[in-house]
Amino acid sequence: MRKVDRLFEIIQLLRGQRLRTAEYISVQLGVSVRTVYRDIQGLIASGVPIEGERGTGYVVRQPIELPPLHFKPLELQAIQLGINMVKAIADEEVTAAAREVELKIRDVLPDTSRSTTHPPIAYIYFQSDAKTLQHLPMLRKALEAKQVAALSYRNESGAISNRFVRPLGLEYWGKFWTLTAWCELRKDFRVFRLDRISKCEVLDRHFKSEKGKSYQDYLKQLDQQLN
Repeated sequence: MRKVDRLFEIIQLLRGQRLRTAEYISVQLGVSVRTVYRDIQGLIASGVPIEGERGTGYVVRQPIELPPLHFKPLELQAIQLGINMVKAIADEEVTAAAREVELKIRDVLPDTSRSTTHPPIAYIYFQSDAKTLQHLPMLRKALEAKQVAALSYRNESGAISNRFVRPLGLEYWGKFWTLTAWCELRKDFRVFRLDRISKCEVLDRHFKSEKGKSYQDYLKQLDQQLN
């Protein structure tokens, strides 16, 4: 990460009345605590109104002038709806990211937009399933990194099978998550419900996109079956 990008991220982490320790910031940015201290001292010297001290934490309480975000009321409602949906159905890591987005948007809105309360477009309620969320972060990261996953899977009839799969897509159906993958055992696309996965391990084996084995290929196959 470039220094200018790192300094910007530090400011974003400190805005919105949130006290952050140097240790927390170092983990978020993947740098040493010493680097964080040095960056904060540089920001303070340049005039950024950072309050706090070592061992306690830092915060930016005063507004920092940035170009204001101008959203129409319906646009703000749409953003909030999306954030609420993510917070209701995603794993903790993605949920935390959604909370950060919410705070950052509120922090840079003009005072008139920030102080106006808009009724929600809809109220969000989803059933949470600990068994589903247990494997969701691991499979999401495997999908992003294109890593093969080893699954122990129980089908609808209760039979257990062990599979090596290439994660291609994660879908949420209002009650449960599914993983669409290329199954190396069946040599075909398969869809697995995450709440039926009893064991999941991401292997140190990457795969490349291949013609006929991508998520787009699966969607084309599905469309042909439905039509």
